[in-house]
Amino acid sequence: MEHSTCIVLLILCSKCVGVNIRKIEVPALVEVGTESVVLDCQYNIDIVSPRIGLVMKWFFNGSQGLVYQWIPPMRPQFIGLLKGKVDVNFKISDDPLQAHRAIKIQNPTTDLSGNYTCVVSTFLEEDRQTRTMLVYSTAQNFEFVQEKKYVFLVTLICSAENLYPKPVMSILSKGVPLKQALTEMKMNSWGLYSVTTTAVVHDDDVARPMEEFVCMLSLPPANYTRNKTTVYYPGLMPTAYIAAYEVNKPQERLSNSGTIATACKGLLVFLTLFFLK
Repeated sequence: MEHSTCIVLLILCSKCVGVNIRKIEVPALVEVGTESVVLDCQYNIDIVSPRIGLVMKWFFNGSQGLVYQWIPPMRPQFIGLLKGKVDVNFKISDDPLQAHRAIKIQNPTTDLSGNYTCVVSTFLEEDRQTRTMLVYSTAQNFEFVQEKKYVFLVTLICSAENLYPKPVMSILSKGVPLKQALTEMKMNSWGLYSVTTTAVVHDDDVARPMEEFVCMLSLPPANYTRNKTTVYYPGLMPTAYIAAYEVNKPQERLSNSGTIATACKGLLVFLTLFFLK
């Protein structure tokens, strides 16, 4: 009889001290250089007694990756990956049972990319939700140049540094990737990628009087794409001058059937640069 009464009381008490997560807000995409981001776990608690045993935790990439713990009325604890990377005085609410439910990360870096799980529990109940955040790094030193060492051959070289996540790079002619293009990729000690794509093109395969080549760089998971365009004029003599006449805004492209005046203007720019060398 006493055992049955105890079970009934526990069931009634669990309804009195219920907890559920209403919404978890974790930004899906964050660019390196962002000043701060807030991870917020919004929950409801049905309170009958102030002694509900509330414990709030954040985990990174699984149950072994505890990075945050808050047991009101104590101050929150930042552990492991987040230690030294958050605003320890940040409060999102004046409610003593909600004040430190959120984390304000300062200057997020790519190593903070992953799954974040919010866990809220009382003595009798627990609720959890998970969201993914990607901190991405866009291109630095993004260059697309020409190098001509032989009369009938030009080498197109496209490169970029400090990228995350893994980039995709290609060189296109008339919107089609060059099959002969070779891509080399490296990762540094910070987990950032450097990529270089090279393609050798014969003058016989180039439209006259000129042809545009486009280097396309993208980070697919981050929905990030950037293009650079260079215009090549076949028949020019070999030169050690690498930098070509570049069109940095690919949407302002020259037509393949452009006027002679347009072609001459581009050629004049190239020759001017060459002789200034």
